[in-house]
Amino acid sequence: MIHVRIFHGSMAKPFRGDTYRELGGLFGGHVAIQIYDRVYGFYYADRKNIHIFPNNKNKNSLFQNQSLQEWEDIVRHKKETIISIPATEDEKELMLHYYLRNIERPEWDYSFWEERCASNCFRLLSKFNKVSAGSRFFKAFFPGQLLYTLKREAKDRDYFVRTKPGDPRRIWA
Repeated sequence: MIHVRIFHGSMAKPFRGDTYRELGGLFGGHVAIQIYDRVYGFYYADRKNIHIFPNNKNKNSLFQNQSLQEWEDIVRHKKETIISIPATEDEKELMLHYYLRNIERPEWDYSFWEERCASNCFRLLSKFNKVSAGSRFFKAFFPGQLLYTLKREAKDRDYFVRTKPGDPRRIWA
């Protein structure tokens, strides 16, 4: 079993004392895949230097490799949906190899119009036939869109979906 872990985009409710600004607001959030006891995801290296179009000569990307506890600390107060997807040992090992290879040297630049966390996750899931093929622009442009895609797939393929609520001082997507 692999677990696609998505924390939802959000914005602070007015006059509630929470002033943290989440990148992307309601269209933000983050997507990662848990394989065994590690969580892997595609992320920007510098929040202030996100490219509009890919710049492969000056990449602003990194692949995360976090323990389950590190991930849980990040999402403690965030709304999170987890989609559990059956995977063979061979598939898990191939996915793991993909992430370990990219941790050392990312293949893509993190950019608005090309590759982000949701589209990168969709790329990997479609490669292993865990989601129906299609345009990443229409199925995984941002985390909420990938969540919608995965919930639809979950109904057709009997994936298990569970959601935990986030901090009530925020409006969650």
